[in-house]
Amino acid sequence: MKSTAFDMAMMAYRQNDMEGAFRQFLPLAENGDADAMNMAANMFERGQGTYRDPGRAVFWWKKAVELGNVDALADYGHYLVTTFFDGKEQKLGAGYLVTATERGNNRAGESLVEFALKNNDAGVKVYRTAADYCDRAIDAATDSYLRTQYVQKKGMLKYKLRQHRLGNNYVYLAAVFSAIGAVLLMIASVDLFLELHMEYCDMFKLFSYSKMIPWETDIAMFFGAMLLFTLGKVTNKLHVASFLQLLASVFAVAVVAMHFICVINDGRVWYDKLLWYVVLVVIPLMLGKLLGEILRKIIGIQ
Repeated sequence: MKSTAFDMAMMAYRQNDMEGAFRQFLPLAENGDADAMNMAANMFERGQGTYRDPGRAVFWWKKAVELGNVDALADYGHYLVTTFFDGKEQKLGAGYLVTATERGNNRAGESLVEFALKNNDAGVKVYRTAADYCDRAIDAATDSYLRTQYVQKKGMLKYKLRQHRLGNNYVYLAAVFSAIGAVLLMIASVDLFLELHMEYCDMFKLFSYSKMIPWETDIAMFFGAMLLFTLGKVTNKLHVASFLQLLASVFAVAVVAMHFICVINDGRVWYDKLLWYVVLVVIPLMLGKLLGEILRKIIGIQ
């Protein structure tokens, strides 16, 4: 019988007869035994009773996972999250661990908790499932030391979940910063240009209102735009906001270049106002970068 053959293979494995166990597990795996597939995968990955071959290990894990084997979900998931440090493989592994944990596999639960504690962007589902496993472990703890350990881990997971949600919300807020900063930067660039070169007002009829805006306001708007622009650039992850940032950057550089061309053509000394540009560009850039990095650390944005 299948169960008897598998039990005999497991007995050999527990008795440290790795070669004998492997010789029994592999034929069972070839015949469609999902538990044997998982054991063969583990032995290939560790080099137990056979040569180490991660490729064959993954082959058998995938087959066992397709058959819904919970131990394979736990072991393959653990392999993925500990072998790969980002990307779709790690996310796939975390998903396998979540599924196995929800189906009652404690080994998967332990792996999931460790993964979640080390990762600042594991996802709501991962943090919640890991915290739920901690509740199970607290109830099953046989002594106060273990109970205290899992209580502490659950507290850290709850904190990470709050930080993750806050970070996700801030990503969109940062995109708003970027968009507002980009639009203001383009408006302020043209307004400042027209303040210095009123003869070009006819070219920018859309900005005819600029005559009513004091130059101090234009400078403040430019400074604020640069600050928001940089703050958003450091923290935002959305492509639309990134496109606006690029567009605003090119536009502002073109306007500044046009200003210097006009100054040189008029025979004026171009570098006497250079300090203003340093103040208006470099200081808000540095301040926005600093604030952005502080927020990244506080919120836990990767």
